[in-house]
Amino acid sequence: MSYKDGSKTRGGKAYRQKDYVRQMVLERDNFECQICGAPAQEVDHIIPWAVSRDSTFSNLRAICVKCNRATRRLRKDANPFYSLSDWYQYLNNELVKGGN
Repeated sequence: MSYKDGSKTRGGKAYRQKDYVRQMVLERDNFECQICGAPAQEVDHIIPWAVSRDSTFSNLRAICVKCNRATRRLRKDANPFYSLSDWYQYLNNELVKGGN
């Protein structure tokens, strides 16, 4: 899979949660995707680690594979975010579009 610029590695460095943190987040969210409600297998940063450097529980959510791939693709194809305020504005716009 490649992105709009043709690369396969574009974007920030990946961050992997520790197994016990991953398990705690999945249990907190009842193993349910926080986007679509399907069974969740993965844990995702709401504001990407590459932007926020924040891995606190409030910035983590349980997510299914399909939604994680979709949000990852959106993030990598989106314009680069230079600050947290840029990312918050993007998230706010996405929530308004989604009717939430």
